[in-house]
Amino acid sequence: MKRTNFVFTIISILLFVFVVVYFGISMFQSVQNPLRTVPAVTAQSQESFFAPGLIIREEVVSTPPYPVVASTVREGERVSVGMAYLVAYDSLQDLEQGARRSQLAQEITHLETRLAQGTGGQQEAEIRRQLRNLNYAARQGDFEQLDTKLIEIGTLLLAGDETELTHRLATAQTEYERLGSIASSVRPIAATQAGVFSARVDGYEHLGPSEFSWLDVAHLQEILDAQPQTAPAETPGKLVVGMTWYYAALVPTAEGQRLQAKLDGERTNRVSLNFSGVGTADIPMRVYSLGQPTDGYQVAVFAANTALVETLGLRRVEAMIIYDTFTGIRVPREALHRGEPNPETGHQPAYVFTLTVQMAERKFVEIVHAGADYYLVRPDNQRTSPEVSLREGNTIIVRAGELYDGRVIRR
Repeated sequence: MKRTNFVFTIISILLFVFVVVYFGISMFQSVQNPLRTVPAVTAQSQESFFAPGLIIREEVVSTPPYPVVASTVREGERVSVGMAYLVAYDSLQDLEQGARRSQLAQEITHLETRLAQGTGGQQEAEIRRQLRNLNYAARQGDFEQLDTKLIEIGTLLLAGDETELTHRLATAQTEYERLGSIASSVRPIAATQAGVFSARVDGYEHLGPSEFSWLDVAHLQEILDAQPQTAPAETPGKLVVGMTWYYAALVPTAEGQRLQAKLDGERTNRVSLNFSGVGTADIPMRVYSLGQPTDGYQVAVFAANTALVETLGLRRVEAMIIYDTFTGIRVPREALHRGEPNPETGHQPAYVFTLTVQMAERKFVEIVHAGADYYLVRPDNQRTSPEVSLREGNTIIVRAGELYDGRVIRR
């Protein structure tokens, strides 16, 4: 009996020592190499720099020899040769009467449409929709179609009263005919060349693509530092001829070397520009020319055939010039591991470990971009099955002591 108790005591002591040593080692490892993880999330990184510059277009300022001139087209509307895009009046009174006659023409059209549709009561749902549209346009500062919206709402309010509609139509037609007598004093002005109309004249319209031959660092810096130009007086607007526009920027010579590689065809001649004050996405442009370095800077000219209308209101502006945009899963540098290099190619496969049900799981990846303290990667589906490859939502192990595929990790 004593012998049995002695053996049991020895076994208990050994088990106790084993448990103490096991937990002691685990605690030591957890203190020395604590488990640290991060979630796998998709991130984006850009290689870019900022540069001040000047937008240059081929522009023709409209200067008709009449005392009062107004446009008949909207900002950014394309004008064809022979199209009447301006109208001249003998006086401001004629201009006001012409505007009123145009407003009456719209009102008559809406009233005739309501009468033709019949009187079915006020269209409350449509009225609410039009009021919401009007409120949204006002908050956005869009007053281009304000008169049209107000006329449409007014005729909707009268839609249930045929007598009132008929009376309002007769009144509008009478006033329209009375104002028709000024038609002889209205002179439509046709475009002699095609282009995009803009009422924004800022005094830089004389700068065109022909100026690139002398536009060096000193001249561009002088333009950017000077007071804004004075716009010509009494001009209704201008026509931007052609769809190609340019951005002349002051760039550091270090960036100029990279741009030169694109201009020479060593790299794809494409960059993206993001302009301050433009809500559109990055605008694709190409490197058009590069000037001689002076005092650490060069004049880089970029050209584009898109987003002309969106940039009509810009002239002297800073832009972010983007070489490349990289998208991938963000991995801390410490979490990326390298395998044995291929003896033939020298390529080292890259992989990370993820924590999957308390187990380390190795997943191979391809490096998309290397940042200062991170990598952007995508799954390497040749080395890791697509079903278990790295994806957003996985838990990436950054540090956990010795790591190997299949290791059980206790938190």
